[in-house]
Amino acid sequence: MKKTLRKMKFFIVLFLLPIRSFLEKTGLNFDLIELGNDIYRDDFLKIPVGESAVLLPHCLIDRECPAKFSKDDGILCIKCNRCRCGEIKKLSEECGYQFYITPSVGFTKRLAQRKKIRAAIGTTCLYEIEKGLQTERITPQGVDLNKNKVIPQVLLTREYNCLVNDIDWERLKRMITDRR
Repeated sequence: MKKTLRKMKFFIVLFLLPIRSFLEKTGLNFDLIELGNDIYRDDFLKIPVGESAVLLPHCLIDRECPAKFSKDDGILCIKCNRCRCGEIKKLSEECGYQFYITPSVGFTKRLAQRKKIRAAIGTTCLYEIEKGLQTERITPQGVDLNKNKVIPQVLLTREYNCLVNDIDWERLKRMITDRR
């Protein structure tokens, strides 16, 4: 019953998202990301870790990043220590996750389909979340990405900045290592 109420609340929040700024001015605030993470958490944990991925956006890499781009796998982190992506790549692989740094949302969608990703810990900005809510189908079973259902766990970037961004790296590490 509690999970059903959370799902109902989540979909009400999704419905109200277009008028979020108006609601916030009236004092009604909600955290769609945390609510979604909570709703999808149990299903996320049921997916084998090998069918799960950690997906980072290109805005987290250093401007001088020497990594190469692969049309199949995105930006190929070489763990150069210029940013924290190499640290997350190492942790992800130690925990059994696939790891990718993606240059765009479209690339991420194609990647999820090609790599048969069924669950993902992803970082993104609120702008991309809002854009995705307008174009992707959100269901109680996950997010449809090119007809591939993915169970999400999301961490927002600190701002909307496509060149240089940041996240709560310690929280991301906890999300990766916490599969209880």
